[in-house]
Amino acid sequence: MSFKRPTTVLILFSALLFLSSCGKKEERKNRTPSSIRQMPMEKNVTISKKKIQKKETSHRRFEIRDIDRRSSSIEIYSDHLVFQKIRQPIVLLEIFSDWCIPCRGMLPYLGRLQKKNARDLFVIGLLVRSDTRESSVRKLMQRYDTSFFLSVSPDNEHLVNALLPALHLPKNYPLPLTLLYKNGKYVMQISGAVPYEMLQNLVDQLKDKRKD
Repeated sequence: MSFKRPTTVLILFSALLFLSSCGKKEERKNRTPSSIRQMPMEKNVTISKKKIQKKETSHRRFEIRDIDRRSSSIEIYSDHLVFQKIRQPIVLLEIFSDWCIPCRGMLPYLGRLQKKNARDLFVIGLLVRSDTRESSVRKLMQRYDTSFFLSVSPDNEHLVNALLPALHLPKNYPLPLTLLYKNGKYVMQISGAVPYEMLQNLVDQLKDKRKD
């Protein structure tokens, strides 16, 4: 009887160790299917991100060119514009026609605005619905002192039409139409003629904003 008790205790102890080890294996088995089920979910998320990135990179590109054959381009993305070869953070797009009297009245203001703010501002005139022959454009520039970039590119009309949906404007948009951008982000639009002082004030406000 004295020798049987230790043997019985040893057997019970061994059985407990075995059961404990089986329990750990069971825990591992329970963990494994869980981690496997998560893998397809992570792959699906990665694929969806790639699809989103592809949509964000889709854009349209338009050429702007003046009568001296200097050219650049404007790329339209879903939430911003990219102005190629333009280093100034503020860009003013002026959409106008040569037959529009308020448009012609604004041209000297834009030239003055460009000269005074050359470091921070780049003015682009987009001539639309107009005579774009070189002789006619030069005559217009000399008469109204248009000392800013004036695009006569055939892409002008297509560029404006591509911008209209985001601006919530109809195809028969008003002239002149002034659009302001900072670092490619849309800031505001103004329909009709604008006094020089108002334009300068807007540019000064944008220059003061260090962060977008």
